[in-house]
Amino acid sequence: MLRIKIPYGRSSIALDIDEKQLIGLFRPVDVKDVKETEKMLSNSIENPIEGRSLSNFVFQGKKVAVAVDDITRVTPLRMILPILLEKIEAAGVRKSSIKIVIALGTHRSMTDREIRDRYGAEIVEEYSIINHECHDSKELLSMGKLPGDVPILINKHFMKADVRIGVGNIIPHFTAGWSGGSKILLPGLAGEETVAGMHYYGAKTIPNALGEYENKPRAVMDTFAETVGLHMIVNTVLTRGGKIAGVYSGDFVKAHRRGVQHSRRLYGIAIPSLADITVSGSYPADIDFWQAEKALYSASLSTRRGGGILLITPCPEGISSTHKEWADLLAYNSEELEETIESKKVDDLTAASLALCVAKTREPFTVCICSDGISDKEADKLHFKKFDNPKEALKFLDGKLDKSTKKLVLTHGGDTYPILREN
Repeated sequence: MLRIKIPYGRSSIALDIDEKQLIGLFRPVDVKDVKETEKMLSNSIENPIEGRSLSNFVFQGKKVAVAVDDITRVTPLRMILPILLEKIEAAGVRKSSIKIVIALGTHRSMTDREIRDRYGAEIVEEYSIINHECHDSKELLSMGKLPGDVPILINKHFMKADVRIGVGNIIPHFTAGWSGGSKILLPGLAGEETVAGMHYYGAKTIPNALGEYENKPRAVMDTFAETVGLHMIVNTVLTRGGKIAGVYSGDFVKAHRRGVQHSRRLYGIAIPSLADITVSGSYPADIDFWQAEKALYSASLSTRRGGGILLITPCPEGISSTHKEWADLLAYNSEELEETIESKKVDDLTAASLALCVAKTREPFTVCICSDGISDKEADKLHFKKFDNPKEALKFLDGKLDKSTKKLVLTHGGDTYPILREN
C-alpha cells in the first residue's frame, strides 16, 4: 500500500492505495523559486506586453482605480500592491486619488481584519479600500448590453477613475478556462444580474471550460472589459508553493494569453489514461463548496464516464455563505434546472447557473465526498455519498465499480488541469 497525503485546509488527510491500482499521483509542476521577484514585478509593470507603459497614461491630476481579488484567491497582493502603487505615485498621482476596489463578484464582503491581513496594514492605513457591492444598484453603472441580452453593470467607483488597472493570478478555471485578465471585472466588479447572465450563458454553452484558451464565457468577459475600459492588468503565475514564477502586465488580452501559456506549463498535467476512480482534493479552493467545486471539474477530466470521483475538501463555510438557495438548487438534475431557469422560477440566477454546471458535470459519475463542513443532508442535495474517511469512500466505490479499479489522485484538484496524453 502507498500512503498519500491530500492537503486539507491547514492540515492534510492520509489515504492508502494499492500501488498496483494507482495510475499516478498528479499535482502542479514543482519548479524552483524565482529570485528577485520584486525586480521581476517592477520590470513587468514598466515593460508591458502589447500596451502602454504607466508613464504614458498615469500622471498628475489623474484618478486611478485598482481592482484586486479577495480572500478566495492566492494572488500575492502584499508584494504587488506596494510596487504598483509606488510607480503610480512616482508618476505624480496623489494617494488620495487612488482607490482600491475589492473584486468580490458575488462573494461575501471581506471584514476589516481580513482586508488588513490580505493587503497589509500600511496599504489599509494609507489608501481608500472598498468592497464591491454587486446587489446594490446605487453602487453600479449601466453601460448597455452584452451578447445574449446580458446587461453591462459595473462598479461606479471603479468607473469614476481615469485609469483602471486589474490585478490577479492565472490558474485553470472551469468557467473562464483560465482565471486572470478580464475576469477581474466580470464577475469581479460586475452587477449581480451581469454575473448571472454570464454564468448562465456559460452553463448552457460549455459547463466545464477548464483549461481552454478561448471559449464563449471568456469572450463575454473580454467584451465586457473592452466596453467599460480596462487599461492595464498585472497578472502573476505562481509556483505550487505560492511563489511568483512569472508576471504578465499590459493589455488585458495579449498579456493574459501570454501568462496562460506559462500557467499551462505548470498546471496543465499530462495523464496517461483515464481512471476508474479519481481522488481529488480541492486545495487551495477550500473555503466553501462554491470554491471547492473546482475539484469536481478537474476530476471529471481524468475519470472515465461511469466511473467514480472522491472529493476531499474541508469547506468550513459550508455550501455557500452568500448563495443561500444554492444547496436546494443543487438537488435538481440538469434537465430540471434548465426548465426551472427558463421558466424564470429562480431568484438567484448565478447560483442556479453554477448548479447547472455542477449537475451536468457530476451526472456521468458516482461522486463521494469527505468533508467536515458539508453535512449528510447537504451531501444528499449535491447527489454525493458522504463518508467520514477516504478509506470507506474508496471501499464503497470499489464495490460499486470493480475491485480492480484503476485509481488516480489529484492532490491539488482546485488548481489542476488534467490533459489526456493523446490530446
